[in-house]
Amino acid sequence: MTDAAVYVLIHPDGRAEWGDRIAVAEKAMGPYGVGRGWLTDASLGLRLTMSDCAAIMPEEFPENPYAVTVLAHVAGLPAQIAPQTRGPVALWAYDPRNDWDSTRPFTEKERAVITEALAVAGCTTG
Repeated sequence: MTDAAVYVLIHPDGRAEWGDRIAVAEKAMGPYGVGRGWLTDASLGLRLTMSDCAAIMPEEFPENPYAVTVLAHVAGLPAQIAPQTRGPVALWAYDPRNDWDSTRPFTEKERAVITEALAVAGCTTG
């Protein structure tokens, strides 16, 4: 894990990658563009990203139950009410003052919660 990680990318096969350049994660999501949203209404510091076309192209973007579990755990919600995710999904630390890419390094607390969520979901990191 990079010390200055700004995102964790969760693949449909359970692999998770920490990284420090959000453009790398966005490239992994495919050529169709990405959609960004808040993890929860109250979590203005964490955002999530997945392909804009993931929901309409299920043959290209498999379901990602690992991401559902991680996102639900981090948000403190039951996985049953978490939104469906498809393809690679990134959870990233948001900084509205960063004009370049709106990211910031995760805090120690955020990293600890995300690391725990990855373990609960059964993700492998590398």
